[in-house]
Amino acid sequence: MKFQALRQRFLPGDFPPEEWERRQPSRQQLRRDAWVTLLLMAAALLGMEMILSFAPAEDAPDRVPAYLAMCAMIAPLAVRRRFPIASMLVLSALFIGFGTWLPAVMMQLAPQIAYFVGLYSAVTWARDRRGLRLALGGVILAMAVWLLVAITNAKLFYGTELELPIAIETSGFIDPVIAYAGYNFLVNLFYFGGAIFLGETSWRSAWRHEVVVEQAAQLQEQAKELARRAVVDERLRIARELHDVVAHHISAVGVQAAAARMVQPRDPERAAALMLGIEDSARQAVGETRSLLRVLRHGDPDGEGATDRSPEPSLGQLPGLVEQSARAGVAVQLITVEHRPGFLGEVGPGLGLALYRIAAESLANVREHSTARSAVLSLRSGSDGNGDWVEVEVIDDGTPRPGTSGSGYGLRGIKERAALHHGLVDIGPRSPAGWRTRARLRTLHTPDTVEGTP
Repeated sequence: MKFQALRQRFLPGDFPPEEWERRQPSRQQLRRDAWVTLLLMAAALLGMEMILSFAPAEDAPDRVPAYLAMCAMIAPLAVRRRFPIASMLVLSALFIGFGTWLPAVMMQLAPQIAYFVGLYSAVTWARDRRGLRLALGGVILAMAVWLLVAITNAKLFYGTELELPIAIETSGFIDPVIAYAGYNFLVNLFYFGGAIFLGETSWRSAWRHEVVVEQAAQLQEQAKELARRAVVDERLRIARELHDVVAHHISAVGVQAAAARMVQPRDPERAAALMLGIEDSARQAVGETRSLLRVLRHGDPDGEGATDRSPEPSLGQLPGLVEQSARAGVAVQLITVEHRPGFLGEVGPGLGLALYRIAAESLANVREHSTARSAVLSLRSGSDGNGDWVEVEVIDDGTPRPGTSGSGYGLRGIKERAALHHGLVDIGPRSPAGWRTRARLRTLHTPDTVEGTP
């Protein structure tokens, strides 16, 4: 916990959880490390040869040990991402060893860069963060002891007393020994601190990138699920529309055809009128079915074929329902009651379509499943504490016709349409006889995009 607090003080921001582990490097990254190591090794050897070419011969290191030390110091970078902690430990040991044996070689730019990259790679790629902290602490302690001994006892390493920065005349205000030690401390502080800081920053960036990738994948899955649900909802909507078309128009065709067949011998004019009703119902059924099929062919409402789509039924076509029911032998009385003049004319297309479909399904149920020869279709509006509402009600005085039980999809469709508009449904028998279907739909929060034209 102390380490977490210290890290948070010097590196503010979000940190990955302790259980998070960075993913292993890819094969492409490992191949790239190998090639970069070879290139750096070639550049280091070329630089070493240039130094040997212009440096005094008496101060120059032997060529073969210098080349071997340079290559050995750079070689662990080839596996710096695959084995980050081990590479850092090997580089630290080599740096101390070669720094004691061949200090002129380790002072070159290539070994310094190689060791810095090794420290950075350990911090940014180590998966075992606890092991990294232990290894890094040991490396820093070993380096501090090594530098302290090298500064205070230069003769042990170099065979002579350290005279250059101490014995000569200086123009500074700080004691030469303190200045030399302080300068080395600052250099190593920025060297090790920079490698650790950049490594921690890169490690956090990798975690943030992984979080963003996971969130993007989740958003993509959610988008797919929403698209799938939209398709399912649209299929259900079209299924309801097709059921209403079949239940209303096709059932009317069947009832009128049966009536025409029975009255044709004794009343040809009545039979001809019924046949005209059959023709009209069939034409409307074909038109609405084509409209729905056009939606399936052209999913985009702005696409080709959308402009010639027939308008959806609305409350203004309720008299047509009354006329069709009359031709089928059921006299329907239409009653309209508005709590405010002109209110029903302001009803949105989605709500109007829902009310029309509920009325059509209710009248179709009267024709198919009841012995009633008359019915009342009431359309009312009102207002209460929750806002305005519109109510459609169909009642009859018949009894259930034997052998005509339906599938239940019609009543289910009525309930679903009412639920979409935050409505209530009352469906059941009346006393002493008859059946009532009543649905009260809210005008507020009307999902016209669901029930209206797609």
